[in-house]
Order: sequence, then C-alpha cells, then structure tokens
Amino acid sequence: MKLIIKFIISILLLKLVNSKPILKFNSNNQFKIVQFTDLHYGSDPESDVDTVYSQVTVLDYEKPDLVVFSGDMISGYLDPFENDDTNYWKYWKLFTEPLIERNIPWAITFGNHDGEGALSTDEMLKLDQTFDLSLSESNSVEMHGIANYVLKIASSNSSKESPASLIYIFDSSTKGCSKLDWGCVHQDQVDWFKNTSKSFNKTDSIAFVHIPPVEIIDLWNKYPVHGNFSETPCCFDNEFGSFVPSLVESGDVHGLYFGHDHENDFRGDYDGMDLGYGRKSGEGSYSSKKPLGARVFQLTESPFTLSTWIRENNGNIVSQDVHVPSNAEKQPLQCKKKDKYSRKEKLVFKIVGSFLIFLAVVVVGLIGFFGYRFYKKYEFKKQYQELKKFSNYTNQKFLTLTLIGDKFRHNPFFYTIVELLNQVSAHMVL
Repeated sequence: MKLIIKFIISILLLKLVNSKPILKFNSNNQFKIVQFTDLHYGSDPESDVDTVYSQVTVLDYEKPDLVVFSGDMISGYLDPFENDDTNYWKYWKLFTEPLIERNIPWAITFGNHDGEGALSTDEMLKLDQTFDLSLSESNSVEMHGIANYVLKIASSNSSKESPASLIYIFDSSTKGCSKLDWGCVHQDQVDWFKNTSKSFNKTDSIAFVHIPPVEIIDLWNKYPVHGNFSETPCCFDNEFGSFVPSLVESGDVHGLYFGHDHENDFRGDYDGMDLGYGRKSGEGSYSSKKPLGARVFQLTESPFTLSTWIRENNGNIVSQDVHVPSNAEKQPLQCKKKDKYSRKEKLVFKIVGSFLIFLAVVVVGLIGFFGYRFYKKYEFKKQYQELKKFSNYTNQKFLTLTLIGDKFRHNPFFYTIVELLNQVSAHMVL
C-alpha cells in the first residue's frame, strides 16, 4: 500500500510544481495569517467534528491570506494511524477541506506527535505537497528536521521584485535532543536561518515552530505578558543551538510563535522580538481548559508592523489580561523533564500490571478457598478425635464402676447406682 501511495504522490507532485499560489500584500498593504496549532485529529469522531467547526468559524471571521499549521495536526500515536497509512489521506483531507473550500493556501511544520504512526514526517510532507494550496517545502540543505523553509510575501507594489516580508518555518520534530521527548531546534537549523536571513538582506519576517524555546519562561519571569501561564513548558534550551538568541540578534524576525503546551497562550516582547503561544485549535488530546481558537497575525508592509490577537471558536476576540512579573509567580528557568518511559511503554506496563494484579487476586482467592477447606477438615478431625478420646475415657470409667459394683452386687444401694450409670453410658455412646 505504501508503494502505491508514494507512486500517486510522485505523479501529483510533478503536476503541481508550477501551480502553487503566490503570497502577496493586498492593496491596503496588509497580509493576514491564522495559526492553527495542536489540532490532534484522529482522537474520536465527535472531537474531529468540533475541531472542523472551530476551524471554519475562525476562517469565516478572519478570512486570512495564509494558514500556518504549526504542528500536531494529527495524533499519530492513536489507532487510526498506527497500522493503516491510508487514513492519512482521510484526515489530511479533513483538516484542509475548510481551507480548500475558501481557496486559502497553507503551510505546515511538524509537531512531536505527527510522525508517531505508520508514515514518517517525510512521507507526510510529500502527501501535503500534493494539494494545490499547500506551500509546504522540504529542506533546501541538509540539516535536522524535514520541513525547514522560508515563504516569501510579495509587495503590494508589483514593480518590486524582492519580497516585502518573509515567513520562516522551523521543524522541531527532531531527534538527538538528549533527554527531551518532544524535539528541539539544532544549531545546523540556526545556521541555515542565519545564511537565509543574510541572503535576503534581513528582510522583515515572522517565524513559526512547534516546540517552545526555554526563553518563554524567561519572558514570563522578566517582562509583562498577555495571557495565561497554565502549565510547565515542555520546551528546549540552548544546549543544542542558540536559536532565540540568534533570532533576536539578527533583528529581522519580529515574532516567533509556537504551540505544544495546550494550556498556555501568553505572549510578550522578548528583547525586541514578540514571543508567544498560539491557542489550541483542536478538541483532540488533553484540553486547553479554554475555548478552541487560533492566533491571528496582521502584517503591514510599509513600515513593517505586526499585530496579533486570539480568535475563539465562539467568534470572540480574546482580551488577554496583562501579567506583570512578580517573585510570587516566578517560574524555574528549566523545561519540563521527559517522562522516563514512552507512551507505548506506559501502555504495556499498564496492561501487564493489570494482568499481574488480576492474577494475584485469583491466586490469593484460591489459597483462601482451599486453605479454608483444609482448616475445616482439620478442625472436624480434631474434634472427632477429642470426642472419641472422651468417649473411650468415659466408657473406661463406667467399666471400672461396673466392676466395683459386681463386688457389691448383693448390696441394693450400690446395685441401683451402677445400673443407672450403665444406662447413662449406653446413651452417651449412642
């Protein structure tokens, strides 16, 4: 089946090479982007329907020029994706259909859960590229990850050949991130950014990745932010590459946005660059404890400006509270540690553990049942032996009295007593 899918993808890619849409600032010098993050399709049909509704609502309110899927479009670890690669077509069609119906182009990067099923991220990227409206690209040079690329936004002035703005996409669904279970951005990806930025003369830009960098905690601790810190970030630090420091130093990236931590949605200015979470967009996986939605970005061409807000699936624009740093709410500057065991290992342990508990209950029950039977049998035997011993003892005593009575047979008093005792003895034996 995989070979057939790969063949179809190859044919479709050849057809689509020259048919991709062009991104461009409109006549009002504006360009709008919607970020859908952590959709987690495949959890269950009801959740998938809610997620589609959320996407449709946001798209109809915002009418964006581009959608960025910033990872975990699907829950690759679930049954629909574990053994059946044909389900990928079904779900890719499901989460892109609202965009296709509205003729909205999109770009993707991968999260830590997309590639946990039958298809690799490389195969999923090729699948995505078969759609006319997909602008997703593979690496232009060898580096960590699969989908590290840059999209160009043309000027509203058609006479300008160079792009007016750029969108950097970083792939954090990488391996070799030490104890991290979720991936990171490596130094070779940072080097690619530096070279690309330089080649475009540091054109004003915005960037997306799935896994948050550790600087998001530093942002919360030191600067005013808009939104909520509701869970410890599963982030990555600069052990693998100077990611955020390089973006800040470059000066052309005005904002870096991500997802992954479903309950967090705060953002703020970090040394001149906006840094922040999107809003969880899908019903699948664990809840954000907030209405589903999306982060929206409005880019203005000249002079370049960036504004952002969250649109919820009820149509509301969120007025995020401002959080001012305080020692009472200061968080440790470290990412959440990786679980010792993987999700599948935990499932195996749970199944084996449940079986062992069941087996132990059965064994204890059997021991109790047969132990009780043995105990009752032993007690009965013991009581029988004591009764027999008592009976023999009583008979012996009465026999002695009988012999004594023979000596006094002619004594009427003793004769009467012996006869009575013999009758009692006979009754006891019976």
